[in-house]
Amino acid sequence: MKTSNTENKIKNIVFDLGNTLVYFDYCYFYDGLSLLEKKANARKLKKYFTDEKFDIKIGSAKITIKDAFKILKKKFNLRTGYSDFYYLYCDIFWENAQMKNFLENKLLNSGYRLFMLSNVDASHINYIDNNFPYVKHIKKRVLSYKVKSVKPDKKIYMYLLNKYNLLPEETLFIDDLKANILSAKTHGLNTIHYNSHKKFLKDIKSLTGIK
Repeated sequence: MKTSNTENKIKNIVFDLGNTLVYFDYCYFYDGLSLLEKKANARKLKKYFTDEKFDIKIGSAKITIKDAFKILKKKFNLRTGYSDFYYLYCDIFWENAQMKNFLENKLLNSGYRLFMLSNVDASHINYIDNNFPYVKHIKKRVLSYKVKSVKPDKKIYMYLLNKYNLLPEETLFIDDLKANILSAKTHGLNTIHYNSHKKFLKDIKSLTGIK
């Protein structure tokens, strides 16, 4: 549906990826690996993974997923091979059907410029593009592993604005994490905290007129 955006100031809509465009939960990775490993239960894997901030380190390209595998293999004496480990690490996502429908039926022909700003690594974005094709509609992307910076660091927001010559007051940023929303606001971006699709629809209608 063609929607005019001439009556409001928003021209650019920037989406987060995980738990916004698609859902994810690392517990699928921990649970899957623990089923293959007698000495590595899911709770201990989760604690170590989060304490060591592997998601941030991988997402900012400080280490690779293969590096993480080697560290976890040594720490927990894993017998699982890298290919199975890699599959479990990637197979943690599922479709956000409501956002898929909104993107395809409301946004693609709306006249708004669409962008992605995500904390993500190469393994995960490749898996998502291959398994959730609707995400590929958003071609203009700033991905953390490529710029070596993660939200809510200010560097990644500035990179987005500078790379695509965006004016903050004309840009709407949508993310599920409050810290990322607060950081975006400090750069002057309009924001929607995505924690309910029903609320999201109400918020984006009030900011853009899209309904």
